[in-house]
Amino acid sequence: MKYISFVVPCYNSEEYMEKCIESLLIGKDDVEIIIIDDGSKDNTGKIADKYQKKYPNIVKAIHQENGGHGEGINVGLKHATGKYFKVVDSDDWLDETAYKKLLKEIKHIDTDLVVCNYVYTYTDGRSDQVISFANVYDEGKILTWDDIHKFKVTQYPSLHSMMYKKSVLDKSNIELPKHVFYEDNLFIYLPLVNTKTIYYLDLDLYRYYIGRADQSVQESQMIKRSSHQVLVSERVCTAYDLTEIENKKLRKLMTRECIFLMTIGVVFSRLAFNKEGEKQYKELWKSVKEKNPKLYRRMRYFSMATWVSIPGKLGRQIMKLGYRFAHSLVNFN
Repeated sequence: MKYISFVVPCYNSEEYMEKCIESLLIGKDDVEIIIIDDGSKDNTGKIADKYQKKYPNIVKAIHQENGGHGEGINVGLKHATGKYFKVVDSDDWLDETAYKKLLKEIKHIDTDLVVCNYVYTYTDGRSDQVISFANVYDEGKILTWDDIHKFKVTQYPSLHSMMYKKSVLDKSNIELPKHVFYEDNLFIYLPLVNTKTIYYLDLDLYRYYIGRADQSVQESQMIKRSSHQVLVSERVCTAYDLTEIENKKLRKLMTRECIFLMTIGVVFSRLAFNKEGEKQYKELWKSVKEKNPKLYRRMRYFSMATWVSIPGKLGRQIMKLGYRFAHSLVNFN
């Protein structure tokens, strides 16, 4: 039995993907590793094939035309056979000790979602920064949404901390957009409504590598790709009528996620300081107003997204100061 299907989307990843794959191979026959060669121009495909040949019972190498990170996840979902499904980016890796403990634990539990901590690992000499969820979830218990505690301002659901059961993802009909960055927010958000049980392990599992100039989380790249942020924010904010979510804590969490993504979409549109950016964020608000008016009213007048959307030069300055403050709390680039 494969307990975890790891999907590793790769695009021109020859310089660092082997460290990622080697860290996953520690799981041996308990896991499968699906390497997606997303139309790479370097030796990524050859490296994937090398691992498949050496570990035929563990590694699958899949080659496709370039479709972006989201399409890599889509294809990985179609080929995954494990009980749980985890995305690991090709420049990241798993901590060996935490990984072994995770594998030992999940053989004896059955839950819709497994949550672990993750660690920002920087290239510029800064100390590692652990994002722990020990204050949110009680460890080692099957929990429901009623059992969770309050998130800190720096804590949000993320691709790095969460591992869904494959059947929950299948039920959620995940289909991520091609050639769009930041689509992992959709991947995390959409299955929440089908998630009934959570299991938390206080393990610093995922090592999130920060520092490459072309990374999508670099500020310059996020401004450049603000339209991607807007598209993902719009899809998240219009996916569900949150007033129909019966569980109050889950409804609160999903509303918080919408506000967060709406804020991010507005901020990075406006940080470009041009007419196109101003047009983008206004159209985002308009779309949410038309498609999800109840959520629009909640966000437009009583949320962080309100402050970053104040029009004119004053509004842009308030937005910029707010972003700098948030960045100082969490050094995500």
